Amino acid sequence: MKNFFQFIWNNQFTFLFFSLEFIGFALLATNSGFHNSSLYSTSISLSGKVASVNNSYAKYMGLKEENTRLMEESARLKNRILNSGGMKFSKSRIHYEVRTANAIKSTHSLGNNYIILNKGKTSGIYPQQGVIGPEGVVGIVSQCSDHYSKVIPLIHSQSLISCKLASNSYFGILKWEGKDDRYAILDDIPNNVGINENDSILTRGGSGAFPPNELIGFAVKSEKNESSGFQSITVRLATNFKKIDNVYVLENSNKPELDSLIMGVGK
Repeated sequence: MKNFFQFIWNNQFTFLFFSLEFIGFALLATNSGFHNSSLYSTSISLSGKVASVNNSYAKYMGLKEENTRLMEESARLKNRILNSGGMKFSKSRIHYEVRTANAIKSTHSLGNNYIILNKGKTSGIYPQQGVIGPEGVVGIVSQCSDHYSKVIPLIHSQSLISCKLASNSYFGILKWEGKDDRYAILDDIPNNVGINENDSILTRGGSGAFPPNELIGFAVKSEKNESSGFQSITVRLATNFKKIDNVYVLENSNKPELDSLIMGVGK
């Protein structure tokens, strides 16, 4: 459909020229006032339809450009929020660079779902960078080519995200059981911790892929395991993976330093 509108747009004057030529010839060929009036009305109608198509296409293209502009402005705003802080702590706080991208292919009904982004290494996107959307956390970049990236979303059997309860900061690991793209499970929360329905589940920030307190989802219910002493919380994911489109990719310039410390633990 987009190509059709583009064709009409590029050839609008050609179509209009031949249409008016035909109408002019018809007017010269008849002396009937009735026919002249009818043909004149037809020419007005035709010109109006051409203008309407052109206007609709212009609006369509304008909306896409406006959407891109808003995404870039939102990325700049996220940059300021993520990196805000007093001058006293400016040298030690984690620095994130936010880049915009679009999901051009994604799945949500597989055991190992994936998302393909339209940007890669040439745009500064690399593996282990976090990906968030307008609603919340999406996943982590796993592979990159020069111009494309593959993301492991939360709805993937190998996705493990450290997160916490907003109400009390108890933390655990979020994983997906492969049953429903709307829900995941938060494990390792002690049985004695009270769970409030709709309590926000947030990133903890320990891996460096995400800053702390990015929204993951909301607590739905919990199931206690008396033998282990821990409960499993069903989490309704904030992101709708059936309609992934615009996303933000987060580059943490301090992540290599953090990774080296984590890798050195226990040595």
